[in-house]
Amino acid sequence: MNAIAGALKIHTGESRLVVAMVGLSFTVSFGQAIGLSAADALFFERIGTDVLPVMYLLQGGTAFALMLGLTGALGRVDRRRAYLAAPAVLATIVLAERATLLTGARWIYPVLWLTVPLATLVQTVSTWGIGGSVTDTRQAKRLFPLFAAGGILGSVLGGLLTHPFVRAVGTEDLLVVWAGALAAAFVLSQVVLPPTGVRPSGRARRHRRPHPSGLRDTSESLGYVMRSRLLSWMSVAAVLFSVLFYSLFLPWATAATERYPNAADLASFLGLFWAAMTGLAFVVSALATNRLFGRFGIASMVMVLPVLYVGTFGTLLVSSTFVTLVVVRFVDGVWLQGVASPGWETLTNVVPETRRDQVRAFLNGGPSQAGTAIAGLIALVGNQVLSARQLALVGLVAAAVTVYVTRRIRGSYASSLVDALRAGRPQVFPELPVAGVAFAFDRDAQAIRTVLDAASDERPSVRRLAVHLLGDADDERVRPTLERALRDEDATVRAESVVALARRLGNRDRIEGLLPLVGDSDPAVAASAAAAVVGRTPDPSPARRLFALVHDLDPAVRSGALERLRDAPANVAVPLASAALEDETPSVRAAAVLTLATLDADRALEPAVRLFEDPSPIVREAAADASASIGNRAVDRILASLDRPGAREAALEALARLDLAGRDATVRAFVTDRTAEASHDHELAADIPHDGDATDLLRVALMGRARTSGRIALGALSLISTDTGAMRAAIGSLDAHDAGQVANALETLEATADAALVRPLLRLWEPTDDRRPDAWDDWLERVLNDDDRFIASCGELALLARGGGDDMARARASMPAMERVLFLRKVPLFEALAPADLHAIAQVAEEDTFTDGDFLAVEGEVGDALHIIVSGAVRVDRNGSVIAMRGSGEVVGEMSLITRGPRIASLVADGDVRTIRIGRHAFESMVHDRPDIAIGVMRVLAERLGEHGGADPSR
Repeated sequence: MNAIAGALKIHTGESRLVVAMVGLSFTVSFGQAIGLSAADALFFERIGTDVLPVMYLLQGGTAFALMLGLTGALGRVDRRRAYLAAPAVLATIVLAERATLLTGARWIYPVLWLTVPLATLVQTVSTWGIGGSVTDTRQAKRLFPLFAAGGILGSVLGGLLTHPFVRAVGTEDLLVVWAGALAAAFVLSQVVLPPTGVRPSGRARRHRRPHPSGLRDTSESLGYVMRSRLLSWMSVAAVLFSVLFYSLFLPWATAATERYPNAADLASFLGLFWAAMTGLAFVVSALATNRLFGRFGIASMVMVLPVLYVGTFGTLLVSSTFVTLVVVRFVDGVWLQGVASPGWETLTNVVPETRRDQVRAFLNGGPSQAGTAIAGLIALVGNQVLSARQLALVGLVAAAVTVYVTRRIRGSYASSLVDALRAGRPQVFPELPVAGVAFAFDRDAQAIRTVLDAASDERPSVRRLAVHLLGDADDERVRPTLERALRDEDATVRAESVVALARRLGNRDRIEGLLPLVGDSDPAVAASAAAAVVGRTPDPSPARRLFALVHDLDPAVRSGALERLRDAPANVAVPLASAALEDETPSVRAAAVLTLATLDADRALEPAVRLFEDPSPIVREAAADASASIGNRAVDRILASLDRPGAREAALEALARLDLAGRDATVRAFVTDRTAEASHDHELAADIPHDGDATDLLRVALMGRARTSGRIALGALSLISTDTGAMRAAIGSLDAHDAGQVANALETLEATADAALVRPLLRLWEPTDDRRPDAWDDWLERVLNDDDRFIASCGELALLARGGGDDMARARASMPAMERVLFLRKVPLFEALAPADLHAIAQVAEEDTFTDGDFLAVEGEVGDALHIIVSGAVRVDRNGSVIAMRGSGEVVGEMSLITRGPRIASLVADGDVRTIRIGRHAFESMVHDRPDIAIGVMRVLAERLGEHGGADPSR
């Protein structure tokens, strides 16, 4: 199973989602195929094909109105409920229509015929909306083709089983089968969709900002489309393609009805025809579409469809027998489904992702439906005044016009590719899965030509991106282009060309072109070249150059060189990467562990697990990435690291990407132990009375440790949950400032995890204000004996605050740092930090005292520290004038640390002043390691800018 999942690019934890979504897509298409055959057969037998032109008009109008309604409704209602309601409502409608058939009323047949395209529209929006709601962008790129494959196979099987169902239950009861498929789709939708969180309060609902109307959405989409040459021509083509499709459908349906006058026989024929056409289209998409796109380009293959229509209507001018109509519609249908439709959908990939769905909805709901209505008008008028041959001539002219329009699409697509490249949207060019095709296709030939041209663009950023994209392209023109880029004036382009060429070099390839770049003045170019050629030449200079770069004084050079070691032979790169694991700079250690995992996974496992406890979060994250990349053979070693408290968060991040099959019991035991720890701290915190800042600090510290244990337990529980994604999202929201968001997170956790295990943990985030009625009086003694030195120090501070008698001497030893913690809790810059983090800051901070007139900082000097004013006031002087005053709790002097420039004002003590001083190195480490502090700094700066309407000279 793991091999199959790997081949299909299904990651750990996604199997259940994929199975459910493929099942949903399969079921929806299966029901649609049967419902389509039933509705067509009954309509053609009971009403006839003469009224199809009128039905086209009705279909175009109702589908357009429905699309407007859907666009507006989905912006106003809960989407989960809307997605679930879609199959349920449709099943009810279909069953009601089946019941109405018993009355013999003729009006039900046109209604039934219209139900099929409208239901298809609703279910398309619903099914792909569900898929989009449970996958992110990267998952969608991998998994949507699998979902589409399920739909294609469902259509094939539905068509094949139509005949047996007709023989078993009759044509009318095919609607019951369709309704059953809709009911199954409802159940599968519930399986796929995450559970509903807590509903917003009445007040939140009343103040929620209204969404724009469906008409406004359509108007905005139209404006965007009209501003794009490509989309404008695609809109025209969408109209024409609908005209061509229905202009052929009418004579085909008429001929099929004449050939099979019995509804049961007609339904059987339609089902078999649909199955054969869809099945061959699936084969074509799997075996030929990739190659056609790569050889001729996507837009060119879309243009083949109107060329086929030219041949179709030209044939009908000569002969319009039943066999002829079946053959031409079969050929056109295979190309439409297997090549043109996926190509058409892919053309819209040049649209920015934020607009893509809106544009697709507009094209499907606007121009396409307008084309359906136009086809109805043509047929309605033509049946009165034109012969069948003359109607075929009209179709021939329309097909010729469509050829011209698609030629314009091909030209516009090339310019849109260039625009996308310049805008930095390279996702247009790599392998792209397409709706309706089960496999990704190779790079589009037209895209490759565009990228080759972009490699000579005047802008270095465009050239660099083009060179990067060409690295994996299979085209004889690529290598000369990359070799020219080796001489580019921009170092980043040269470095990228070296990397791209290195990926293409074989053991016997010439390396003379890269060897001179080993001595390039730019470290990135030199490291890339040295890594590419070391070991392939007897020249020792590449090895020496790599060694020098990996040991450079500049940490950025060291980390960059380590990243490029991944292209070097393992015997050269592994020792260098292993030695760098002990580097003093976090970014270098992070690059080293990731590179080592790429080069020698077995050798990297132990260092990666050891770095789970690294002081830097950057290194811990890299260690988690590295260990996860090693694969499932690392699972047991990573699980063992959970015994080390400092390693747990990184270990869980790694385990979340691996398969824990057969280890549920181990995870549950770990969760139980962490839950016991969290519950102990929670109960101890509840025993502490509310009698001052010191006890409040102690209680918050204990709750912080309890919640840390709780998050670790929940993170472990998510590894064995049936809905890992929902749990992890909820865990990430537990510390949100919005109480409603926290409530939603708790509700989600309770609904998606093992209730017996998760409920004791949820109490940690439930609001509690009062001391427990059965509180123990020995809380202080228990805290003072805690193994965690910080918790014990908080207890000593509380003891001192409560007049601790003989214990005073013991308490005083840790008071300077703990007093600073108490003060820092009230400073806005640090208000988001936990007490343990404040303690770490307090330990690297120093206390300074100043008398009246002393300078804390001097104008023109380069600042080496910031000050947090504990007591007193500080004047901000510039050119001898006081421009601001700062008081207790305010931060001064941090701007010079950020800009590394000279101070543009002096800071002078106004009376006796006491400050907490944090030096440059400590400050940069804090901002680097703790994003919360960086956010606090930005908030302070924003407040200062708001005060003065510009830069604050006190900085």
